[in-house]
Amino acid sequence: MQRRLILLAALGVASFLPTFANAAGESPVSVKHSIDIETPSGKVLVELTFTNQGTKTVWIPRELAAEKELTGRRFDVRDAGGKPVAYTGKMVKRAALTAADYQPLEPGKMLMNTIDITNTYAFAKGRHNYHIGYTGPIVADVKQLDKQVEFPARPVSFISNIK
Repeated sequence: MQRRLILLAALGVASFLPTFANAAGESPVSVKHSIDIETPSGKVLVELTFTNQGTKTVWIPRELAAEKELTGRRFDVRDAGGKPVAYTGKMVKRAALTAADYQPLEPGKMLMNTIDITNTYAFAKGRHNYHIGYTGPIVADVKQLDKQVEFPARPVSFISNIK
């Protein structure tokens, strides 16, 4: 009985730790990623939305935040049976990313971008079901680019009709 009370007290104190951390000046980082898929006339368009729900500016990879094509496998695309769909787009070998490769996203702001992935993944011709996911890595401190934080987007199912 006494152990149970100690455990409950410890859990109660732990639930207030985030509040104390914020009061001490620490700003939480929180980014919401969402994926929507549009499939007009044989295309597969990924509509990404990034929302900074935290109190600090974060940095989103510019390729996803602003570019229109990919330079590597960024999404987890799977067929209806769960088998990965091969990435067939261009692969760019380059030096490590720098601060210029990231788009800042201020607290409370939203960023949207649409990327055509029709020719960058091996979608089968005809009408097929797929699932797409994104792990959502962001950088919380542009001076520490090697320390990424992941905020995964909820996977989305879609039907493509590639001719």
